[in-house]
Amino acid sequence: MDQKLFQVIKDDNIPSKMMDMLESLDADAQRLLADHYDETSNYYRRVQPENIAHTFGVDPVKHPLLYHYTDLNALRAIVRSRSFLIGRYTNMNDKSEKNYAYNLFKNILQEAGASSDELNVFNKDIEKPVFDYYIMSLTHNKNSQALSKYGDIAIQFKTQDIQDHLAAKITPSHFYKKLNPGDGLVYPLKVLYNRKEQLNYINTVMNAWLTAFRNRERDFPDMFQIRNEVLQALALYSQCFKNSVLYQEEEIRFVVVKAITQENAVMPDLYFHNRPKITLPIEPNMIDTIIVSHNLENQINDISKMLRSFGFNNTQVKLTDLPY
Repeated sequence: MDQKLFQVIKDDNIPSKMMDMLESLDADAQRLLADHYDETSNYYRRVQPENIAHTFGVDPVKHPLLYHYTDLNALRAIVRSRSFLIGRYTNMNDKSEKNYAYNLFKNILQEAGASSDELNVFNKDIEKPVFDYYIMSLTHNKNSQALSKYGDIAIQFKTQDIQDHLAAKITPSHFYKKLNPGDGLVYPLKVLYNRKEQLNYINTVMNAWLTAFRNRERDFPDMFQIRNEVLQALALYSQCFKNSVLYQEEEIRFVVVKAITQENAVMPDLYFHNRPKITLPIEPNMIDTIIVSHNLENQINDISKMLRSFGFNNTQVKLTDLPY
């Protein structure tokens, strides 16, 4: 038996039948099971949601201000309705959203020698939604040339304001006990673009899925639990990973994860152009500053008047620091 696993179970008075079951596992599965209970193991650190959140989470103290790039018509709609529509992950500007990460996961399985049957099972595993989620895309860069393609406006938000308003709307006080369908959690994440670093996080996790699947008949309860842990971790990693060619976006995103029904039904606040959305309530004090590109330099006064007409009396309109 793997010595690390033996050290884990030696004082637990394991029944002989269970001991036989553990000894029937291959060497990789025995070590994986030991790592499953070891908080210092590479597997545990890579698979636990709280560790992933800590790794990719954004501290509002370090990033107090975030910017959303859009156009003038969208800004007008936001301040007029006093709401910001946040889209589901299936309807992002980047059409490869989520698929990029899952293709990366599949590549690791293939390189690890997964058979076509094993890849088919993995595909079926990931088709079952773990939760529903929505993404608000922002950046810490108020002068982003890469994001100016989305429009000539950068709306400045306080990071903590977004967190507080979304949490008040979506997260129930009993969230630590249970999330009912439609309830949700809110957290900011910093997107990782570096492929080498992405692989560093998920190689161990993907190999764990393969090991657990191959040993499922010998120890179904433990291997099933590990597979589910991996799938939850992959759902989180898919929110954090994007293609390296998009690195100039420097994206920081607010993710709203919502519990789904047993029928896997999504529960948005509304549908806009047939796309599910949730709404972030916007109050005038949430938008201190609007930054405009040189294309709108001659419209700064008009934009200020428009903002005041909708009650955003203290919102400043400033020209970008970019020279052109």
